[in-house]
Amino acid sequence: MFKKLAESTCECTKAKGEATISDISLGLCIFQSLDILTPKEQKVIGYNPEKKMETIEGVAKNVGLEMALICPEIFANMSDSEEEATEEEADVEDTFIVGTYDSMVSNEFVTIKIIDENKAVKDFIWLFPFDGDTLFIKKKVDKGEKIEVHYREQEFFDPKTNSYQKYNEITEIKL
Repeated sequence: MFKKLAESTCECTKAKGEATISDISLGLCIFQSLDILTPKEQKVIGYNPEKKMETIEGVAKNVGLEMALICPEIFANMSDSEEEATEEEADVEDTFIVGTYDSMVSNEFVTIKIIDENKAVKDFIWLFPFDGDTLFIKKKVDKGEKIEVHYREQEFFDPKTNSYQKYNEITEIKL
């Protein structure tokens, strides 16, 4: 049954004629292939069209294993595009500053203040978990310590000014 699904999914992805196949395109092809199965066949493989999202993961994993044997070039095209995207993300996030830790302020967001080499105070917001966040959670950083802050510049809407403002979002901290 999974072999039949894999063959149909391979045909669908090839018919799209895309140089690189996205996860979304692959997922749509798997759903399209599931539609050709009878209700009895769907039940046998553990797929319930009434609960698509709950039952698709196991089916997709088995279809993927079969596809790896039938049309391995599909996966080769997927992995290439994912590696390129990861490299692009790494380039964007490689902004950092070395300075002296000054303070942490809690308002709408937690803001960490760093004094750079030119004695200017720089603000960095803490929105999501990041490498090194436990240094602040466990209070292991003291005022005056040298610190390296990796960040990315983000624009967020500020209702006070009714405009978008640029913020430096922390992605990593190193002592």
